[in-house]
Amino acid sequence: MAETQLKLDPASDARILIIRLTALGDVVYALPALAAVRRHCPKAHIAWAVEEAAAGLLHGHPQLDELIVVPRKTWQKNLQRGRLLGVLGEVRRFRSRLRLGRFEYAIDLQANLRGALVARASGARHTIGFAPPCNRERAHLLLGHRITVDPALHKLQRNLALLEALGVPTADAAGVIPEPDAAARAMADDLLRPLGAGRPFVLVHPGVSRFGSFKQWPEENYVQLCGMLGSQGLAVVLSAGPGEEELAARIARQAGGAPVAKGLSLPALAHLMRRAAVVIGSDTGPIQIAWMAGAPTVALMGPKDPSIYGPLGEPHRKLVATHLPCRPCRKRQCGDNRCMKEIAAEAVLAAAISIAKC
Repeated sequence: MAETQLKLDPASDARILIIRLTALGDVVYALPALAAVRRHCPKAHIAWAVEEAAAGLLHGHPQLDELIVVPRKTWQKNLQRGRLLGVLGEVRRFRSRLRLGRFEYAIDLQANLRGALVARASGARHTIGFAPPCNRERAHLLLGHRITVDPALHKLQRNLALLEALGVPTADAAGVIPEPDAAARAMADDLLRPLGAGRPFVLVHPGVSRFGSFKQWPEENYVQLCGMLGSQGLAVVLSAGPGEEELAARIARQAGGAPVAKGLSLPALAHLMRRAAVVIGSDTGPIQIAWMAGAPTVALMGPKDPSIYGPLGEPHRKLVATHLPCRPCRKRQCGDNRCMKEIAAEAVLAAAISIAKC
């Protein structure tokens, strides 16, 4: 049920701002919403406000006219260095830049205070977002149009439900990940060359963000899994994001020297994932990228509800320790993340073999 009669006119050349700042996986799950808006409003000027960490996924996106990077992490670092006045000046300049966009609509998919503040700062005539319980920190009070959606919906489906309330058809809306440039593709191709032409490989992403450290599957489990995959005749390629290189290197050494994909752009990582027989990792941004790129995925969901956060549809697999009464949970830290530790390597292997494209 929507608390607004506002509709997006498909013939309009309106200026629309989409706000999904973080995290990487949530930005991926917002891509179908962008596709739906672009299809419905082909003449519109569409911009996206995103923070630095996920911006690489949207650079050069064919459905966007403008990318607005919100340097929140930089502001935080400068505040920690005592540069309050400098940060205030940067925030004012950023707000001025938003206002120059002359946006008519600001669609907040972030659903927290940060997103609502960007929507208000934009000066958009219509600020639109989720009503509680799908909006946190009472951020809905800053929005002019609040739309109620079912909190049991998957995060991707919540975004589409919000758009449907605005009169935007969302059936078959498919998210697009930009193609990497030739140099980035060559980096990915060079990584695979030692494996031999046409040999199927499994891409394993063992790292998680610092923020999501409670979703880390034990390192020794990854080592065991890589050995099992090798015994099945499957090559293993590890991938590592910023700060995850050491973990991937340790696992690679113990797994017989598996190659490690590091330093790749997000589109280049998606290009590599499309070529994998299957992609395995925790419930993190790279797994969502793999899913959006069309690679079969095995997601180790641990504490999260797979029906809300996991990859959608077939052939994807979402593994959980179902016997634990404490999951799903909303904790950000846990002293004993049994929900991850008790996912057995044998179960991950079985899931991967069942869906691998070989």
